[in-house]
Amino acid sequence: MQALENTIFRRRSTRSYTGANLTLDELKALLDFTYQPQHYIDSGLDASPDYFDLSLIETFIAVSGVDGLEEGCYYYAPLAQELRQIRFKNFREELHYLCLGQELGRDAAAVLFHTADLKQAVAKHGDRVYRYLHMDAGHLGQRLNLAAIRLNLGVSGIGGFFDNQVNEVLGIPADEAVLYITTMGRPRSQ
Repeated sequence: MQALENTIFRRRSTRSYTGANLTLDELKALLDFTYQPQHYIDSGLDASPDYFDLSLIETFIAVSGVDGLEEGCYYYAPLAQELRQIRFKNFREELHYLCLGQELGRDAAAVLFHTADLKQAVAKHGDRVYRYLHMDAGHLGQRLNLAAIRLNLGVSGIGGFFDNQVNEVLGIPADEAVLYITTMGRPRSQ
């Protein structure tokens, strides 16, 4: 429990990245902690977190600098723990633009996008689901943040972005609405 408390105390959003690559093992560790709650027990967290409905949230990752992975956009399947490449390309410049010109988007090794099909979600749970989707995406983002801090990596949530262009640029299905973006990389010393 002491390690978790120290991690929470150190938790900060990264303000800038070096642009250096992450390793595939580091990316996998970040994803594992974020999406595999059975591992939370070792860190003193609830093994059954109270999410509304994670089956509604999809995860896409734009990889710009991860050793062992080609640059491009990947779909992450949490149950299978697989990264499936859907687009081959270096997106650094587009990520800079999509994140409203923030250097965090350009300099990150990877940028994670939480999305949801709003029409499907509303049909399943009603109009209030929009709020719950954002809370679930925020919880996942917080888990990702804690994992990054624990691994001495940088992470920052991005709340401002060009919604309509994200899907087009990354090749994400048009019916997926972006809920939250998280940048990941090696933090620049402040």
